[in-house]
Order: sequence, then C-alpha cells, then structure tokens
Amino acid sequence: MWFDSHCHLKKFAERNCLNEVLVRAAEAKVTRMVAVGTCQEDWSFYQDLVGRKRSIIDFTVGLHPSYVNEGWFNHVKNISDFWDFTDKPVAVGEIGLDYFRLPKEKELSEIIVNHQKEAFQYQLKIAASLDVPIVIHSRNAFDDCLKLIDEAGVNWEKVVFHCFSEGPEEIFKIQERGGWVSFTGILSYKANNLLRNAFKTSAKNQVMIETDSPYLAPVPKRGKENEPAYLSYLGEFAANLWNYSVNEFAEKMFINTSTFFDL
Repeated sequence: MWFDSHCHLKKFAERNCLNEVLVRAAEAKVTRMVAVGTCQEDWSFYQDLVGRKRSIIDFTVGLHPSYVNEGWFNHVKNISDFWDFTDKPVAVGEIGLDYFRLPKEKELSEIIVNHQKEAFQYQLKIAASLDVPIVIHSRNAFDDCLKLIDEAGVNWEKVVFHCFSEGPEEIFKIQERGGWVSFTGILSYKANNLLRNAFKTSAKNQVMIETDSPYLAPVPKRGKENEPAYLSYLGEFAANLWNYSVNEFAEKMFINTSTFFDL
C-alpha cells in the first residue's frame, strides 16, 4: 500500500473527475493521501472532502507563498479555528518562501519577499502554538527558509520540506535538525543526479514521497497531468535507489508518513 504525503485534489473536483482519480488511486494501491491546502478556498473544500472520505484522505491548511500579498493577514488570522472542528487538519501548510518568479524591479521584489517572510513567520507561530506538523514550500529560498524556521523555535521533528529539490548538503542541514524531506517525481528525471545522491544519503526515518499532483508526474508519466495513482511509479524508482524491494519500500514510506502526521 502507498501513502501520498502531498497532493492537490481540488482541480480534479472542479473538472468533475475526482471520483475517477480516487478509483485509479485505489487500483494502484494508493490507500491514503494528504490533500494540501494553499489558500482559503482549498481549506474549506478539503475539510468537506475529508468529511466524506475520512478513511483515505486527510488535509492541511496554509497560505502558499505564491498567494501571499499585502492582505495576507486577513487570510491566515483564523487558521487555528480549523482545529476546533471534528475533522481537523493534520498540519499547517504548505507555507514558506518562493523566490522563483519575483519581478525584476528590485523595490517591488523586496516588498513581495517581505510579505512572504511575514506570512511565513506568522504561520510558523500558529503551528508552534498548536504543536502540529508543518509542510514547507521552499523554492530558490532554502537559506532564508532554514533561518526563519530556526528563529521560530518550532520543533524541527514536525517540519517537512516538501518537493525537496536540493542536494546532499541541504538535506543534511534539514535532517541534522530533526527535520524531514519529501520527494516528488523529479527524483526520476534523468538530469537530477544531485537530487538522487541526496536521496541515497538521506536518513531513512525522515523521508516521505509524494505526487504533488497534478504537477511533476514521474517517469514514465512525465509530461502528463499527475495524480495519486502515479505514486507507485515513483515508489518503484525510489525503492531501487535504496536497494529495497518495492513492498519493503512502500511499507517504510507508509510508516514514515503515518508517523510524521501522527495518524
């Protein structure tokens, strides 16, 4: 059985094909998944979805850095209220920093970065007060993410850098602090030898895998829309890198993911 530690399902629902996606996931033995929130519209949708699919889906709430603007506080000020419901989130996330698409104008770029940092720091504070797991989005911002997490004083054992795309040095910095990393289909892309080296040298009790669907489909589905069913392709590829059998690796990832999210 496979556990997709990070996926986005709302777009499938908007196209009225979510049920078919979940059927294909079950056929591929993907029996659990965490639907990750990125904005307010996601949060309520996933909470309702979990109410109907509690045995296979959990969810998170967090404001993705790409959705952060000058009004960010109004979006996140009530995040902690979700933990008052019967169907609670399993983590705050995904939150973090994304410098990949910053504008060329220096002044505007600095304003956006400052907003992202403020929103990140505030959500880290919420996660710390709730003592819940934290799903980190870090793109072209690794050092700043590390610094702000350190300064927030959160429990690093509850932190995962999702869609990890760095090298052995960066994975060591995360895992020596007690943090986790999660790998997507980019692990299987031909040019990513540095990432594969990071995966091979990782602390095996602090690793998860994910689809990040509908993005980043693994080989042999690269270029197609990703979905939870494709986790098995990534799992088979990753198992070989660790010299695990597929069943052994699937069990290891299922246990790791259940442990991280305290399920």
